[in-house]
Amino acid sequence: MTLLKIKSNAIISSLFVAAGLLPVFAAGPARAAAAKPKPDVLVFANGDRLTGTLDHEAGGEVFFKSDNAGMVQVPWAKLKALHTEEPFAVIETGVSAGRNQANLQVPIGDIQVNGDTLTVATAQGAQEIPIARIAYLVAKPEFDKNVRSKQGLFQGITGTVAAGVSTVNSTQNSVSINSAVALIRAVPPVAWMPARQRTLLNFNSNYGKVSQPNTPTAKTNIVHGDIEQDRYFSPRFYMLGRAAFDHNYSQGLDLQQLYGAGVGYAVIKSAKQTLDLTGIVDYEKQQFSAPPPPPVVPATSNNIIGSSFGDTYTRNLPRKIVFTQTAAINPAWNSPSDYSANFAAGAVFPVYKNFGFSAGIVDAYLNDPPIGFKGNSFQFNMALTYAIHR
Repeated sequence: MTLLKIKSNAIISSLFVAAGLLPVFAAGPARAAAAKPKPDVLVFANGDRLTGTLDHEAGGEVFFKSDNAGMVQVPWAKLKALHTEEPFAVIETGVSAGRNQANLQVPIGDIQVNGDTLTVATAQGAQEIPIARIAYLVAKPEFDKNVRSKQGLFQGITGTVAAGVSTVNSTQNSVSINSAVALIRAVPPVAWMPARQRTLLNFNSNYGKVSQPNTPTAKTNIVHGDIEQDRYFSPRFYMLGRAAFDHNYSQGLDLQQLYGAGVGYAVIKSAKQTLDLTGIVDYEKQQFSAPPPPPVVPATSNNIIGSSFGDTYTRNLPRKIVFTQTAAINPAWNSPSDYSANFAAGAVFPVYKNFGFSAGIVDAYLNDPPIGFKGNSFQFNMALTYAIHR
């Protein structure tokens, strides 16, 4: 009887082994626990410890996913020690990490930080690097994906989409709708690789109507769209081509078309803020509406050869608030009185995950609008936003 029991158990065990189920029955929980990687450890200057996973480092800030506190952002100065269980690429200031390069200057391995020195355990041996020389820490899978793989068409797109609406129904009936899209596609899609190309796409609109019995209806209709293509020749210097289109009912502007090319330079380029200055030579065509009577004046149009000198500033504020500002002045060389200028500033405030709200102003100025129209157009907009991340 005992012999039969032993044989039957042997047969059942053989079947489980053949089916690949025996390890699950034999030591499933213990094996799963053994396979779980050890957590990374972060030690603050005051001795406090966090366990979790190192995400990355940029701009002198360490981003660490804690098991209990979520994502925390800590400057190097507040850290005493850091130890990782997974390999990271250590990119020093001034070191290139271009696509398809051997990247022999980029050490990869488990890292350990003690005081002001980082030690990376590479396949060739341990290498010590002063903290002050580190520009980025990048997880090896992300490093390999970006350095050794070709970027897809829709990869690297970031930006925001916003929309807002307001209505009033009373003695006066009014409606106001505004929308905005601001997208950037960077090639490559990460800041720790040398920039090669960048595409910027912007669109915004503001429509409003106020009606009242026995009173003419007042209408607002402002639309702007532009696209820009940048080609980098160094980390800060680039050439660009740009096209922009505007319609502004309040200024009597049916359609303004602008096509130009020029140069740009990144005066400030860091993880916290960027400032670009641009200079463009352009052709501009303006088509205006006929002004309201009296008097009756025909519609006019202008063909302008001019320039555009502007700036774009972005600042990452605390609590993930993002502030942006753009400005440009557009002199007209063949018709000096037809110069124009524009200014925009605003901030996006995150609320929940990718959703937030935005508030901002837009000011557009035409020096020589048609008779009966004002040259200045000012907008203040608030809207719900959705942020697009890489």
